[in-house]
Amino acid sequence: MPANLIEALSADDQAAARWAWAYFEHNWPSATGLVNGIAGIAWSTLWDQGSALLGMHAGYQLGLVSGDPFHTWLHRLLQTLETLPLPATALPNKAYSTASGQMRTLNNRPDRQGRSGWSALDMARYLLSLSILKAHYPDYADRIDGIVARYDLQKLVCDGWLWGSGAGSTGLQYWQEGRLGYEQYAAHSLRRWGIEAENALSNPPVHRVMVDGVALWVDQRDRPNSGASNYLTNDPYLLWGLELGWPDSELNQVNSLLQVQANRYEKTGLLTAVNEDALDRLPYFLYYSVYADGQPWAAVNSRGQNYGRLRFLSTKAAFAWAALYPASAYAQRLRQSVQMLGLGGRGYLAGQYEAADLGPNRALSVNTNAIILESLLYKAQGNRPLAHPEG
Repeated sequence: MPANLIEALSADDQAAARWAWAYFEHNWPSATGLVNGIAGIAWSTLWDQGSALLGMHAGYQLGLVSGDPFHTWLHRLLQTLETLPLPATALPNKAYSTASGQMRTLNNRPDRQGRSGWSALDMARYLLSLSILKAHYPDYADRIDGIVARYDLQKLVCDGWLWGSGAGSTGLQYWQEGRLGYEQYAAHSLRRWGIEAENALSNPPVHRVMVDGVALWVDQRDRPNSGASNYLTNDPYLLWGLELGWPDSELNQVNSLLQVQANRYEKTGLLTAVNEDALDRLPYFLYYSVYADGQPWAAVNSRGQNYGRLRFLSTKAAFAWAALYPASAYAQRLRQSVQMLGLGGRGYLAGQYEAADLGPNRALSVNTNAIILESLLYKAQGNRPLAHPEG
């Protein structure tokens, strides 16, 4: 049993941890051990399950759940993963039912043949989470290795790049997946399973842009020239810091990301913490970015359509920045601004819309609540990334 690390946190942080944990208490289907990606909906992507695994780990380490229910959950989850239906590709489908473990489409329809394909980014987050569980709970290592042995991980990389797939009119279509930030976080995660994506790690095509007086690296592969947006947003960098720790080569980019958001606040009076996040209204998911497809402060959906009125301050980004930058006055201001966005007994809301008349973004997701718990665990264990067990 780990130490009760929650006692190392402030009163506000302890309250936040308990509010975030409430999401898991209400969205943990006992039949499978899989956690709902969105509150009350028995559906999840592999990215969501990566978050869920680390949220459950953080809850246990913080002392929010005791040993017996935690290990009962982990045993049941591993049973589900050991028998999870796989498509002919021998890689997990993009989405699953959390109630039955059956394959689903991204819009939550049955996908009995697994024709949705796989996401290399989602797989990387899920595999990183399994490797962290394996490091912290070695009694389960053989079972986790057996689960991963079912997957044809070599399909995740082609010519040194991350490789994903999706449904096409004549069967699965394949493509390079990932843009700057996401690509490197995923490639470092896959390395923990012996999968090398050297071009993704070392040779991303980038150029410099200026946003609100700050120079930033941005991926050259944008929607006009590649068909996919080059979102420069907080999520991959914050997860990278909390879970793996940043290499020195990334510190300038990360510092610049925080600075440009602080600069926007000074310029506009709008507290700024961009992210990919679920929404409580159409289009239900946006990538709010410092820069995307040639535009600063773009809030776009997966098709590249801009929803500028729905820009929001992200709760999970606020918690993560505060944990990773305890000496930053701006990061701490972000953290204080979201303290009361907990929905009594249900979890934390996704954020606050910048347009004052829209109020809170009332979406409840596993990603928001898991990353809050990750951030608080990182802080409670002395700013140690989650992948590094004590000692």
